[in-house]
Amino acid sequence: MFSYDLVILVAVVFFFLYLPRIYAWFASFKPQQKLVNDKKNKIALFIPARNEGKAILPLLESLKKQTYDKSRFDIFIVVKESDDPVIEYGKSYGAEVFVDTAQKCKGDCLDFGFNKIIHKYPGKYDGFLIVDADCVLYPDFVEQMNNAMASGAEVINGKKIVGNYFLNNGKNSNFITASNGLIWTLMDDMGNRWKSEHGLTTMTVTTGILISSRLVEKWDGWIYKKTLTEDMELQRDCSLQEYKTFYYSYAKFFMQEATSVEETDKRRTRWMTGLTHADFIYAPQMIKKISFHSIVDNYYMYCLWIVYLFIAANIVISLADVGMFAFTFFAHGVLLWSVLGAAGLALLNTYLAFFVMTFVALVVARHDIKLSFFEKVIVLFYHPIFYMKYIPIVANAIVDRRPQVWDEIERVDNCEQIVK
Repeated sequence: MFSYDLVILVAVVFFFLYLPRIYAWFASFKPQQKLVNDKKNKIALFIPARNEGKAILPLLESLKKQTYDKSRFDIFIVVKESDDPVIEYGKSYGAEVFVDTAQKCKGDCLDFGFNKIIHKYPGKYDGFLIVDADCVLYPDFVEQMNNAMASGAEVINGKKIVGNYFLNNGKNSNFITASNGLIWTLMDDMGNRWKSEHGLTTMTVTTGILISSRLVEKWDGWIYKKTLTEDMELQRDCSLQEYKTFYYSYAKFFMQEATSVEETDKRRTRWMTGLTHADFIYAPQMIKKISFHSIVDNYYMYCLWIVYLFIAANIVISLADVGMFAFTFFAHGVLLWSVLGAAGLALLNTYLAFFVMTFVALVVARHDIKLSFFEKVIVLFYHPIFYMKYIPIVANAIVDRRPQVWDEIERVDNCEQIVK
C-alpha cells in the first residue's frame, strides 16, 4: 500500500504546486478587452525567408489584403542566397529584400535585417513586426497589432491558429497537426492571456510578434543569438530588463504545422533544446531579483520545471516498483501484483494530468479547431500520448548541452490557392 500512497502523494503535492498555472488556463473564457489606437504607427514588417521558395506567396498575398493603411507599413525580407527566387517574389509585392549569406540562425537574420533597416531609415518606424514566411495573416492582423500598441507594451504577440485546418481545404490536416497545434492554445489563451492581464512576462514566439523601435534601436539590431530559440532568450531577458510584454487575442494569424511525426519531433527537439538551454543561461540572473513581482514572474517563467519534476517522480516510482516486483519474483517466487499496479498507476498519473490539460485546451480552442466531434474525441485521448513524447526530448536537452543545428524545416504546401 505504501507505493499507492506515494503515487497519490506525488499527484496531490504537484497539483498544488502547479495550481496557480492551472488557474491561468481559464482566463480566456472571458473576452479580452479590445483596444483602439488613434495613432497609425509606421511599421516595418519583417520576414525571415531562408530558402522558402513559393511557401512565402500566401503570406505576401495576405499582406496585400490587409485593412491597415498600406502607406503605414513597409515589407522587408531577408534571404540567404543571392539567387533565391523569393527575391523576385518579394519585389513583385513591393517588398525590399536583403541578402545575408552569413546567417547561421534566425537571430543572425533578425540582427542583419533590423540593423539594415534602422541605419538606412533612421527613426522612420515605430515598431518592427516579425512574421515567418510560412504564415498567413488575417486581413486585419496588422491593424490589430497597431491597436495592441495602445497597451504601451514593447513586445506584443498575436494569436497563433493552426492554418492546416483552413488552407487548401484542410488537406494537410491530421491528428499530428491537431495534437501539435494545441501547444499554441496552451501557450496563448491558456497562459499569455492571464499573464497579460496581470503584468507578467508573456511567452514570446518570434513570429506574429511586434517589437518596439526603442528596443530594436537599443539593441542596434537583435542580440539574442546564444541558442536557436531566440524567442525564449527574448522572453527571459524581457523579465530581467522589465520590458512590458502583451498578448493580443484579436491579432490573428495562421501558422503551419508539420504533418508527420518525424518532422514534428525535429521541430520539437530544436525548440525544447533551445528553451531548456535558455533556462540554464538566464536563470542564475533571474533568481537574484528578489521582489514579489519577480518571484511570481519567475514562477510562471519556470513552472514547466514543476512538470518535469512531476514526470520524473512518477517514472522513478514506476521503475522502483517494477524493480521490486522483479526482485521478489526471482528471489522469492512471490508475485506482488499490488506493487506492479502501483507502477502502472504512477505512469497513469502523467497520462491523466495531460488528459485533463488536453480537455481544457480543446474547450478553449473549440472555435479554432476544424475537426468533427468524433475527431476531437480521438485527439482528446491521443494528445496526452503525443505530448508525453516531450519527456525524452526534454530529458536529452537537460543532459546534452550541445547547441542544435539550424536545419531547414519542411514546409507544407499551402500555395495551390494562389500559385498554379
